[in-house]
Parts: sequence; structure tokens; C-alpha cells
Amino acid sequence: MEDLHATFKSLQVTVQTLLKKYNTLKKENEHLKQLNEEITNQLSEKNERINAAEEKMATTSITAAFTVEEKQLLQSKIDVYLKEIEKCLDLLNA
Repeated sequence: MEDLHATFKSLQVTVQTLLKKYNTLKKENEHLKQLNEEITNQLSEKNERINAAEEKMATTSITAAFTVEEKQLLQSKIDVYLKEIEKCLDLLNA
């Protein structure tokens, strides 16, 4: 009977130890999930900044690559396209 009582006591201690470890790991898991979410948000923000910088660089490099005459020609073509788009929109709204 004492042997059974000792086994039960040992089992109880083991279960308590496992419960403590479980609670500790549960807290750590929640903390890691929170850190992961923060890092994911930071990564997303940085990716947005990188994309914006790349777009700005592309625009700057395109602008720098054209001469003044080429820029004027491109602007006149854009103006013609915009006028045609406006005509189409007017026709659709009529």
C-alpha cells in the first residue's frame, strides 16, 4: 500500500512539473506569436518602403535618361493620349 502511495505521489509531482513546464511554454509561445506579428508588420512596412523607393528610382532614372527634346516629345504624346481618352469619356457619358 505504501508502495502505491509513493508511486502516486511521484506521479503527482511529475504531473505538477509537467503542468508548470506547459504553462511556461504556453506563455513563451504567446510571446513569440506577438513578436512574430510585430516582425511581420515591420517587414511589410519595409517592403512597402522598398517598393516606393524602387518606383522613385525607376522614375528618376527614366527622367534622367531622356534629353529635353525627348521629354517634350513624350509629354506631347501623353497629352494627345489624354485628349483622346477625354473624348472617349465624353462619348461614353453622352
